[in-house]
Amino acid sequence: MKLSKEQIQYIDDYLIRLGVKFTDVRLELIDHLASGFEQSKNDVKFEDYLKSKIDFIQDFEKKRQKTIHWTYQREMWRRLTMFFYKPRYIPFTIVLGLLVYWMQQLHPNKTSIIVLVVSLSIIHFWALITGFSHHKTFKKLQIAQPLYSIMALPSLFLYCMGVAKPWLENQYFFIAFWFLAVLFNLAGGIELRNKKNKILEYLKNFV
Repeated sequence: MKLSKEQIQYIDDYLIRLGVKFTDVRLELIDHLASGFEQSKNDVKFEDYLKSKIDFIQDFEKKRQKTIHWTYQREMWRRLTMFFYKPRYIPFTIVLGLLVYWMQQLHPNKTSIIVLVVSLSIIHFWALITGFSHHKTFKKLQIAQPLYSIMALPSLFLYCMGVAKPWLENQYFFIAFWFLAVLFNLAGGIELRNKKNKILEYLKNFV
């Protein structure tokens, strides 16, 4: 039994009453619930069917949130590894390694640390800006909520600099730290930008 437009709207209103605020979550749940009811026995009342799915609805949103978060984290790591095997990234990786080594050799340690802080801050700030969207519907999507969590691990390089300061005086630790910090922040920024653009494409379905 195919659902009417009124019944579809009823499901959406029902989900809102249950506290499902994200538009993309409601769309997926509507599709799932509608398909499930259409395949169920005809003697099941529509309202009773929805009430029987309350636990599923509440678990669905939580599980989806976790899945999205860890998917974003895995893809940030995948982007990072590209700097070591993708032909278009390898020249940059080599140049970055040589530049980090040259900067450490050329300047006193304090100057090198200042350059490190400034370079990481610029990259991190760029990543945060590139992930921003003024689109009102953007904030109403669950897939947009964990976007900035992509930069959680890359940001640790900045936050841990005070703790790592004694080790940064070591030439080799400094080179490795700066090299990885730049790559992590670039990978996070690129992934953040790409994810935002994909979400904006997804938003066109609502226009």
